[in-house]
Amino acid sequence: MYKILLLILACISYASVAQSRKRCKFGDACWPTEETWNTFNNSISGRLVRTLPSAAVCHAQNYNATGCDTARAQWDNSFWRTNQTGAYTAIVWELGNQQCFVNSSRSAPCQPGLVPHYSVAATSVADIQAAVKFAAEKDLYLVVKNTGHDHLGRSSGPGAFSIWTHNLKGRQWTDSYVVEGAPKGTKGVPAVTLQSGEQWLDVYLAAAQQRVIVVGGHARTVGAAGGWLTGGGHSAWSNKYGLGVDNVLEVNLVDARGKHLTINQYTDPDYFWALRGGGGSAWGVITSVTYRTYPEPGHIQVAALQINATSNSTLRPVLKASLAGLVNMTDAGYTGYGYFSNGFSALFVRPNGTEEDLLKGSVAFRELGELEGTSFFMFNLSFPSWIAYCDMFLQDPNIAQNVMDSSRLLTTDMALHKADAIIDMMLEFGPEHYPGFNFIGKVNSARRNETSVHPTWRDSRAVMSFGTDWEDDAPEAEKQQKRLQLVEMSKRWATIAGPEGGSYINEANPFEPNWEQVFWGSNYDRLVKIKKARDPTNLFVCNRCVGTDMVYEP
Repeated sequence: MYKILLLILACISYASVAQSRKRCKFGDACWPTEETWNTFNNSISGRLVRTLPSAAVCHAQNYNATGCDTARAQWDNSFWRTNQTGAYTAIVWELGNQQCFVNSSRSAPCQPGLVPHYSVAATSVADIQAAVKFAAEKDLYLVVKNTGHDHLGRSSGPGAFSIWTHNLKGRQWTDSYVVEGAPKGTKGVPAVTLQSGEQWLDVYLAAAQQRVIVVGGHARTVGAAGGWLTGGGHSAWSNKYGLGVDNVLEVNLVDARGKHLTINQYTDPDYFWALRGGGGSAWGVITSVTYRTYPEPGHIQVAALQINATSNSTLRPVLKASLAGLVNMTDAGYTGYGYFSNGFSALFVRPNGTEEDLLKGSVAFRELGELEGTSFFMFNLSFPSWIAYCDMFLQDPNIAQNVMDSSRLLTTDMALHKADAIIDMMLEFGPEHYPGFNFIGKVNSARRNETSVHPTWRDSRAVMSFGTDWEDDAPEAEKQQKRLQLVEMSKRWATIAGPEGGSYINEANPFEPNWEQVFWGSNYDRLVKIKKARDPTNLFVCNRCVGTDMVYEP
């Protein structure tokens, strides 16, 4: 049984499935001495950082008046949070059940929560190699963090040693990229190589200068070459070009031996397959990723649509018909983002979309809006470029909040034939748990079996996301009840979806039952074999990651 992570963890309990190695944490007898840490720090030019919660500057011995004023002003600013070594976008994965609040008094408790004890603020591959080798040599509990957007607590850990890749910046564009090891005469393709610290808004701004697009995420500060990628990476471009993983040409990473490797379909096809969908930081520390790029479209069509039930008797018909209407919109080439309330609201996106496309795709919604007891409106906008769209619509939701998510992939069969079961569950759990749609689209990829994402992705029309949240001062009993309710909702969704049902790993339940099947389906056994071959001592471990011996419990 995996040892519960220190008493400071009164935060979240952990259970284990298999102990494969000792993992030393701060406070353990096996934790290195300060002299050893100083020697290591000198070897990496002083890049070892004592990691603290983001509100530590407002408390006790770490108090800094200017720093505290900045923290309070920027608390929910995702750009600021991703630039802090100890900050996480979901505060629950920073503090757990402990306290270090930004607006409490200077003398109020500031506990370490789930924040690693030390971090290497890496600026080079050599820094990462040194950190990996040190962690392996000293049997340290190692975590990897980029921007801290992780929803499963995979980039934090109490008493851990962290590698922080956020400062590795750089973009290299080319019209003709050929991967290492490709057969002689292989034709190059347009591509961009992104260092692991790059974030999507910066990538999109740079891509606009090149007049190309990159298949990336819909949040400004999410890292472009980290967990978004290994989790599959849905995009507003997925209906046209597939998931993020479908567009990866090559990955560079530091493996469990501290070796810097170039991974692609020729150099190591199994490793390449696993990296593209295998989830989290279980596979090494990514240093750069090369993505294929595509020409900018002539314009971006955006359609805003809302249909509401104006009477209790029409709520179920509206919700049910909206699921079918969503399928029609994706068949017409639209992706988008939306949510259920007393109806359905969404923003649909289509490169080079026309009025004819929109009329064809929205016919089910428009017919529904003509029924008595409903209200309907729709309008569409045209943006001259992808970056113009991003300026208007890209955002970073739920920053600095106590949020836990869960998700299910909505297949065509579920939308058309299991709508009543979905609506029954929605009505039972109540409006605060109605699902949102963090992605709507029919994933287009001619290479459907070349990545390790859950096979159900290829027949899915949306990621239905649902979750829970609480205030900082919520009693533990309330938080526990909400975590358990989230697990119960996942079980209900699993019953509706059936044994082949899947989840989007990056927006999954951190306490997902039967997670191996729900996250990867039939791909899991192969992933475990590759994990054992590439990381036999399980140096890289995280909650509900492939081959893990660390599984968080609510």
